[in-house]
Amino acid sequence: MTKSLLPLLLMFMVFISSCHKDETNSTCTPTVVEVTTDVSTPTVWDACHIYVISVNQISVTSTLTIQAGTVVKFKDIAGDNAIQVSTSGRILAEGTTAKPVVFTSYKDDGNGGDTNGDGSATTPARLDWGGIIINSNNCTFTYCHFLFGGEGPSAGAGQPTLEFSYFYGNIDNCTFAYCGGETTYAGYGVVDARYCENNNFHITNSTFYGCIKPLFLSPFNSVGNSNVFHNPANTSEKNQLNGVFMTSTSNEATTDVSWTETEVPFVLTGSLAIGDGMKLILAADVIIKVADLPAIGYNKISLHEGTSSIEGHDLPGVMFTSYFDDANGGDTNGDGNGSIPATGDWYGIQDITATIGTNNFCYAWSSIHYATYP
Repeated sequence: MTKSLLPLLLMFMVFISSCHKDETNSTCTPTVVEVTTDVSTPTVWDACHIYVISVNQISVTSTLTIQAGTVVKFKDIAGDNAIQVSTSGRILAEGTTAKPVVFTSYKDDGNGGDTNGDGSATTPARLDWGGIIINSNNCTFTYCHFLFGGEGPSAGAGQPTLEFSYFYGNIDNCTFAYCGGETTYAGYGVVDARYCENNNFHITNSTFYGCIKPLFLSPFNSVGNSNVFHNPANTSEKNQLNGVFMTSTSNEATTDVSWTETEVPFVLTGSLAIGDGMKLILAADVIIKVADLPAIGYNKISLHEGTSSIEGHDLPGVMFTSYFDDANGGDTNGDGNGSIPATGDWYGIQDITATIGTNNFCYAWSSIHYATYP
């Protein structure tokens, strides 16, 4: 090759390379795709389309990959307009900080534009659509926004916006805003995994605000201190029942469990039994509230003295108290001044091996408040 041709060849290679780079980084104007059938084969939803769920419910029985920047909208129709993931199905929704995956209302013009074409005639609101129900252990949601969900299958009913029904998965860096849940202590949470008795369920670095009840989990689930329970742009905007709710269970955890969230209290909706040889590990300033239940002796925490323990119960700021206690951990039951705490609101922390001879075998730690015993 002559020296005179070499510069021309190099210029041609740079030109081809730059064209290829422009093509891969090109943008598109998203078009609307009406989703009316189940996802039964491996499927990819991408940011060049806005996917509108236009039927009562679709099932995912294969792998649905949702790429960064994709917007999924749900029409406000009769029923719970939801996505149901079967045991053979899988959702991989993986956004980025700059391009989150968005699950939202059909009326939401702020994400994906005026998809319903009515200008400003309608605005999105809590309970505009149902939720995503997970019946698989293989689902992942990272950098996703869940907005205006939580409508139940019948009038006046709610449901989770994201439910892991007996199954586990990973949620990381997601935002849940203006979603439902229910106002009773036993009602649904926005993220609800109360029946997932597996410590492989993880929710981290996620944000909840403008919701009714943000998070309802099983006592088998560990919860760290990375989640946020207020609007980062407006710290006064929180959730109506601002806590991490934990359901009761007849089973005992088979692994150690760590609860270290300190922005909001943990709320036990029933009794908690810490299994033989297991530990519940707390951090300083963790508050655990126990709901007032009708059955005497039901709302308690049980330990096997000498073989199970609450590690950190004596750390600064740790407290076990009533669900009605607004002075510690805030107005967790969301009733303003409608209730006040009193001795006997819950049973106490009991040694079920009966090695404590007083107070109905209940501990007398200074961190225990408003219990019947001691």
